[in-house]
Amino acid sequence: MEINGNQGIGVDAYLNQVQDKNKAGTSDNQAEKTGVKADTVVISDAAKRVQEARRQLDDVPDVREDKVSELRSQIQNGTYEINADKIADKMIKESLLNDALK
Repeated sequence: MEINGNQGIGVDAYLNQVQDKNKAGTSDNQAEKTGVKADTVVISDAAKRVQEARRQLDDVPDVREDKVSELRSQIQNGTYEINADKIADKMIKESLLNDALK
């Protein structure tokens, strides 16, 4: 098979169009003259509030160092106590809440 030229494909027309555009150069004034509008983005007030909330959440540390150090010292001193009833109550409440929300 031998390929000669562009075999009737409209590549030349596309290349000419691109070259013409590059030669002319596009500026904001030309875009306005030709009726082409620039893209714009409008962020709603709700989206702005979400972005601000996200920034505030990002500022909150993932680990509460004061709480960790307190628990660590209690464990090392042997004064850390586990209240099994309290843990069981919270587990049951969470389970009931999950079932109610289904």
